[in-house]
Amino acid sequence: MPPSRAARRLSLLFAVLAAASARAQSDGGTDETIEVRGEKPGGSPQAPGAAAATVEVARFSGEVRSAAELLSTSPGATVHETGAPGQSASLSLRGANAEESLILLDGIPLQGPGGGSIDLSTIPAALLDRMVVSRGVLGAQLGAGALGGAVELLPRRPTARPAGGAQASFGSFGTAQVEGDFAAGGALLGVQLDRTAGDFDYAARVPPESPNWYGFTRQNSDAQRASALFHLEEGLGADTGLDLLLQATAGDRGLPGPATSTTLRSRASDEGGVAGARLRGSAGTVAWAVRAWGRADRVELRGLQLTTDCTDGAPDCPRSEQHSATARAEGEIAASLGDRQLLRMIVSGGEEWIAGGPTGPHRRTLGSIALSDDVALPQSIGLHPALRVDRVGSDTAVSPGITATVHPIGPLEFRAGWGLAFRPASFAELYLDEGGVAPNPDLSPERAWSADAGAVWRSARLTLAADVFWSRYQELILYQLYPPFRIKPYNTGAARIAGLELQIVSTLPFGFTAEAVYTFLDAVNLRTGLEGHHLVYRPPHQLFGRLARRGDRLEGYAALAFRSAMPRDAFDSAHLPAQPRLDAGAGVRAAGPLWIDVEVKNLLDDRTQQDLFEYPLPGLSLAVIARARL
Repeated sequence: MPPSRAARRLSLLFAVLAAASARAQSDGGTDETIEVRGEKPGGSPQAPGAAAATVEVARFSGEVRSAAELLSTSPGATVHETGAPGQSASLSLRGANAEESLILLDGIPLQGPGGGSIDLSTIPAALLDRMVVSRGVLGAQLGAGALGGAVELLPRRPTARPAGGAQASFGSFGTAQVEGDFAAGGALLGVQLDRTAGDFDYAARVPPESPNWYGFTRQNSDAQRASALFHLEEGLGADTGLDLLLQATAGDRGLPGPATSTTLRSRASDEGGVAGARLRGSAGTVAWAVRAWGRADRVELRGLQLTTDCTDGAPDCPRSEQHSATARAEGEIAASLGDRQLLRMIVSGGEEWIAGGPTGPHRRTLGSIALSDDVALPQSIGLHPALRVDRVGSDTAVSPGITATVHPIGPLEFRAGWGLAFRPASFAELYLDEGGVAPNPDLSPERAWSADAGAVWRSARLTLAADVFWSRYQELILYQLYPPFRIKPYNTGAARIAGLELQIVSTLPFGFTAEAVYTFLDAVNLRTGLEGHHLVYRPPHQLFGRLARRGDRLEGYAALAFRSAMPRDAFDSAHLPAQPRLDAGAGVRAAGPLWIDVEVKNLLDDRTQQDLFEYPLPGLSLAVIARARL
């Protein structure tokens, strides 16, 4: 095997071998296997055989799309926003909590400053190449915390020849975005700037039991953010290379609160960054890599009390500042055993820290060892077993998993999988004391297992995918009353979540593409006293449809998103209403590489829509976009 081919296998994370080898002839060479593996669409190289979808960012060129909006087009994904652009947003995969849905940037786990879920608004979508959304309990393949699945954010890759692009958009509510990137000599630098005044009109019932709707203007909902990315891929020889990744973001925004209790003086600022370096190489049929990375975050809250706002700087209104950091190193080795088997091992270790009031300083060690084997069997069958042992602080857990694929005929694939994984309690859950919220340092990890099966038909013009799944969650961390006037997290939760996911993508004549995604979710509470009730904020039905055209001179799209009513309390007695949304846009190539687009969101202009905790969502908005790419 040529060394360069082995290095390429490592860059693809040495997966999906079985599906490729199954297509190869029994006497085929290793080179053919490698090439087919590299072309496998729609999945994660780290989790071969898992239910997955890939969101290509370039597909939404000429549109203003946040990371949250892009992820909402994937099967099994539910995004919860808290208002205008720039406000926080979180992701749920297959009904799992945001803390149970892992997000990685080029393989580096991202977390909030308290160790919990990542705020999607801090991710610069314009600087990404694609997002790979893998669904299921995938702790064995992708790491602790992947109870609902994981999203792998893959940044734009540098090029040897000079290339670059820029885009600027200006729209309603004082919203603007400017981004640009330039690549040459194996290095890429990108910058994205965002701002919004967030002063949209909305309608609300105040108080909530009022029969009438009243008009309001959102206040203290402005946001500003700057993000940058540097990516370097440098060859050091015929069979070695060096990769560097630097990503940083900083923002400031108001915290406007729910419609029923606005907070006009509360604000938050944050800074964060990731730095990673990887040295990779190969020798014959063995490929290796060593990598180190670090992540640091800071969040400051101002003018905020437990249930209301206050005047920043007043004696009874102290600022709250919190810092967190992670440093980790890993070694990886993979060996091909003939044309039909690939063994892989990853060993990693490190530490994470948190400091600042009211949490105080804490730290814990991290360590893991992961083994996987991709085997191609006769009759076009592929097996992908994996096993991972994690130690987080004083908690140690074993996460096994296995997926299988079979190709009875060329474009048709059947798949099935099973996995068991855990999520350790975050620093916030263990140590954060915020007056009315008490910590619990005795929390145990959450645990889940899941089984799923599906089928995919992939041809040049049509992709059809269907998956069913069944998950069971135990030791869920829930907040309960802690007498006399506080709440505290305990391991008292249990749930059963099952569902169906459908996706169709079709390439039509005259440059048109049509796609539709449907997700059914049945999330049932198994906690004592609440058996049979549904989990809150899990919509039973979600639908996304889109018709788009790309051409040399004209482009445009129309998209429909629908989310059904979902329970708002644990007894199914209050619901968040169904939310339909219609977006559309059109553009023309004005001169050379310059495109001018116009986009309209929420064409129905429904100003009564709300998300979590009664946060209003904006009505109709308009944006004008200018972009060029060389």
